[in-house]
Order: sequence, then C-alpha cells, then structure tokens
Amino acid sequence: MYTQNELNAIYGSEIGIEFEFYSDYNHKDTAHKLSEYLNKNIHLTGKPHSKFKPSADTFKLEPDLSGGKRMMELITGPLPFVESKLIISKMFKWIRENGCTNENSSIHINVSFDKNKVGPYANVMNLEIGKFVLNFDEDKVYESFPDRENSVYAKSIKFIFPLNGLMQSREKINWNNYIYVNEKYYGINFSRLKDNYLEFRYMGGKDYHLRYHTVMQMTEHFILSLYNSLANPIYDKQDFEKLSKILNENKDVMDSYQSFKDFKNKFPDIKLLVDLQTSEQIIESFYPKMRERIFSVLTLSGMQKGMINYDSDIGKIQIKDAKLLKCFELKDCDIVDSEIQGNLYNCDIFNCKLINSEVLECNLFTNTEADSCKIKNSYSSRNVLIKDSYVTGSMTIFSGEMEGGVFREGKTTKFAKFENTEVIKNKKI
Repeated sequence: MYTQNELNAIYGSEIGIEFEFYSDYNHKDTAHKLSEYLNKNIHLTGKPHSKFKPSADTFKLEPDLSGGKRMMELITGPLPFVESKLIISKMFKWIRENGCTNENSSIHINVSFDKNKVGPYANVMNLEIGKFVLNFDEDKVYESFPDRENSVYAKSIKFIFPLNGLMQSREKINWNNYIYVNEKYYGINFSRLKDNYLEFRYMGGKDYHLRYHTVMQMTEHFILSLYNSLANPIYDKQDFEKLSKILNENKDVMDSYQSFKDFKNKFPDIKLLVDLQTSEQIIESFYPKMRERIFSVLTLSGMQKGMINYDSDIGKIQIKDAKLLKCFELKDCDIVDSEIQGNLYNCDIFNCKLINSEVLECNLFTNTEADSCKIKNSYSSRNVLIKDSYVTGSMTIFSGEMEGGVFREGKTTKFAKFENTEVIKNKKI
C-alpha cells in the first residue's frame, strides 16, 4: 500500500513514453492509423533523433534504425500519469493487432512532476545523483526484465568509484570525488536532468507489449524512487553504509595504490612490466608515475589476472591475457588476447572476444570477435568477426565479416563480408 505522499507523487507525475516496435504497415500508414486510434496528432519525421519536440497533443513517429529499417519509435510528450496509463494500454493493444516487438525493442519511461501537484519536490534538476544511485532498487527491475540486465543499452547504474586511489573521507559524501554513470546507455539516462526529467531505459525485449501490468508496476517504482530522492536529498547513515559496501568491492585496488610492494601483495596474479621489462627495480621506480593509470584500469575493468605493461614513452597502458568483464568506460588502452564486456573508448583491440559491449572510436584487429555489441565510429580490420551487433557512425571503416545484426552506417572496403546482416547505409571505399 502507498502512503498519501506516494500517491500524490504518482498522480502528480508526468510521463513521456518511447515505444520501439515493428508495424505491419509503412511509416505513413502507421502514423495515420495511430493518429486515429490514439486520438492524437502524429508528426512523421522521416529520420531518427529528429529535433521535433512532441507534446501531450502531438506525438512523433520516426525510424529507429538500431533495430533495422522496419523498426519504428513512437515518442509522446509528457502526459499526466492517468493518461499515460491509457496511452500505454492502447498502444500495447495496437501493437498486438498490427505489429510486434523483439529482443531489439524497448520502452523508455521519462518521468517529471507537475509542480502544482507535487510542490517543492517537482524540480528534477535538483536531484542528488549519488543519493538516487545508492538507494535505487535496480534488482527489482532486473527481476522483471532479466534479459535486459546484460543489454548494452540498459547497463547497471551501480558503478561508483573514487577518482583516485586515496581513501575518501567517511565524514561526508562529496559526489565530485567519484566516477559514476553519466552517459545514455545505462538503465537510467542522467543526461536528461538538464531538461528536468529522468529517462528510465530498463524495460523492453521480445513481447514487452504483452506485459502491461509489469510495465506499470515498474513505472510506479521509477516515479517513487525519483520522488523519494528529491524529497530526502540528505545523505544518512544507511547511505554511508551502502557506499562503503560498493567501495569495498575495490578495497584491494585502493590498498595497492601506495607502493609496488602493496600491489604485488593484493594482485599476485597480475604481472606488471615497464617497456616490456620485468625488472622489479625498474617497476618500483616507475610505479608513482604509472599507478594512476593502473588504478584506473583495475577499477574500471574488474581485472584480476593477466599482464599490464606501461609504455613510458607515451604513458600508455597495454593489457594482455585478461578478463575485463566489468568495463566502465575503459579508455586509451591496447588490449590483447583478452575477454571484454562493458564500455570501451579509443582502445586498440587485438585477438579479443567482446560481448555485450559498447565500443566507441576503437580499432579492432587480428581475429577479434564481437558478439551483441554496439560499435560506433570504429575501424574493423580483416579477420574481425562481428555477430548480432549494431554498427554505426560516419567514421566507421569496416573490412571484417559481419553475421546478423544491423550495419546502419559506415564505409566498407572490398574485404568486407555480410551474412544475414541488414545493411542500411554503406559507402564503399
């Protein structure tokens, strides 16, 4: 049962919905039929991510090429909670009768509040992100949508790391001292705070349109989680305990920060090198220069064994024979003969296996395989195999082999091969 304040928050909320789906009709006919059925104006944009802003009276329909040419996205403006329930119900019924959803489809819920109904807690821009992250019950969502837990588009927000290896003060929480999620491909898109709402991206998957009651339960969970953090922004004892529990997962990393000796004690299965030299005297002398980079790699990847080489000429880290299964925006590394899952930026990758990863402005070389990934503005050489993934970006250059998935945009060489892949925009070079 909800308290009166919780009921006020729910019925004082304004909900925007983004439905990703496939229609039995073309875009024009779909827009016409949805307009009549929902009794709303439908603006047909003709391209993804258009700048047209939908309202409560005029929605927009546009292609969503992440799911191929046939996927569409209907985006509403913010609606009073009661009306949003009706629109979700009717839209789900329309999809049942006129289309479908698959594993590439999702439904996003955008939450804001009517200040006339919620009062001083309606300003979502005031959200203390740390307070929200520490208290949001993410497991509740993944229990309802377990297939989304490993989705590259809805990753966990429970990533919190100190900016450096020095232990943070336990007397107060200063969120500026920590690294946390700040881009869109997580379960919650915090970049929308500047527009005074929060975007929840957790829900979706095949036949999500058959799960009305679950979607509404999760929507209420999102609303109340946001409202409670706005109404109670001060960190309390329980928040310190939650933060300590998360940070303790990296206690060995922080304990290894002071010296090479400490590092060896905490990570005996990771071999450090400097310019490919194994001399402990050399490593000891370079450790103060390289420890920040090492600290970053360990906290942002979950690495427990393998090799780390520090190139002293360019200050670059090179990783080999590692399992990097918790990558959180790992940047500017060379990675060889490793398993990877998570987010990578500006890395050179050799003979690795990637799964459920977001790969941005990277170079993939030499027998690398990527499965269920989003790869943007990256280079893929010959002998690279990409399966059931989404490749996009005008700076993409592709010479590898792709099986399944969607090649949305990029340049391809004469060596590129596609099998059962939907190729949308391909410039041959």
